[in-house]
Amino acid sequence: MRIVISSISFCEYVIQQANGLAGLGHHVLVVMPSSLVKNTVGADIGGLCHPGVECFAYTEERPWKWAYYTDIIRTVSSFSPDVLHFHENGEPGTLALLLRYINKPLVISIHDVTTHPGADTRLKTRRRLIKRLLKMRADVIHLHGETLRDKFNTLYPGLSGRVSVIPHGSLTIFKCWEKEIIKHEPRTVLFFGRMEKYRGLDNLLKIGRILRETVPGIKIIVAGRGSELERYKEEMTNLGIFEIHDGFIPDKDVFRYFRRASLLLLPYHEASQSGVVAMGFPFGVPVVATRVGSIPEVVIDGRHGRIVSPGDVAGFAGAVRDLLADGGRLKRMSDCCLETAEKLDFNVISPEFVRLYIKAIAGEKSVYQEDRCVSKS
Repeated sequence: MRIVISSISFCEYVIQQANGLAGLGHHVLVVMPSSLVKNTVGADIGGLCHPGVECFAYTEERPWKWAYYTDIIRTVSSFSPDVLHFHENGEPGTLALLLRYINKPLVISIHDVTTHPGADTRLKTRRRLIKRLLKMRADVIHLHGETLRDKFNTLYPGLSGRVSVIPHGSLTIFKCWEKEIIKHEPRTVLFFGRMEKYRGLDNLLKIGRILRETVPGIKIIVAGRGSELERYKEEMTNLGIFEIHDGFIPDKDVFRYFRRASLLLLPYHEASQSGVVAMGFPFGVPVVATRVGSIPEVVIDGRHGRIVSPGDVAGFAGAVRDLLADGGRLKRMSDCCLETAEKLDFNVISPEFVRLYIKAIAGEKSVYQEDRCVSKS
């Protein structure tokens, strides 16, 4: 099968997805903007891709320049795909491919059924319209969890028959840059990624105040960038337990943060699935998270960490304290995280994507409601 995967983000996800499909003998063309490649995997992309994967990183011209569209369409046309797989976005290049291949079987992956509170809500009308057109056009709509399926079916009941669920794959790619041993720190916990409103940085600050009094020697690493970090950075600094890395974390440095941490903290107000969990599991880092989105479908309470009710900062801090004080339990949870990372490896779940492509090609738009592609354990 010849598969085109197009995305404007999730570079590491897309590379691993393409590698898994190529490992099954399929030919894959990955289409991404050059800035995405540059800001993530960079020059390492060649060594990270399976020989059966072709990558086209298009130059991002102004949308009104014809070359912006013709380069993408020419490349895809010469590849002669059997099926298209778009990671949902609202960019003009995606619309151009959609219109050019109006009858080509189409699968879309929707990472967020609804936009996250904060910066993500400021989406241009043009992008909203393109995203809606993608949903209406898709033969198969891929989501990452059953909770997300329920939310989607409520919002788009007419499209419910096209939905299928495959959990977010493990992002083992970040281990490729691990060239040195980083010392593990027993009382260090990690808050990683986008510092936007939905991530609960305000909750983290409250949790930090409790942990400073209840866990001697606690250190909370905050690594990433976003508007909320600017808002709370001074208060965090004054507490004296936060180690703040304000800025984009290059892929080659990600392992350094996860190797140091004993726990990964997700005190979120809202979420879909979690790419941060998918990054942490391959490093064996247990999780304390709030019960939002489909996170509890992957982070099983008592197995991979602890799940706490949203807004329960005292309960969250207590879960962190108890786990840090029980090294044996923490080790068992770490082993479970590694086990689940293997089960959710893209090489393991890729046959499920193939199954979606076959359905899209067959035009079966009404048989997906009961799909349960991968075990949650």
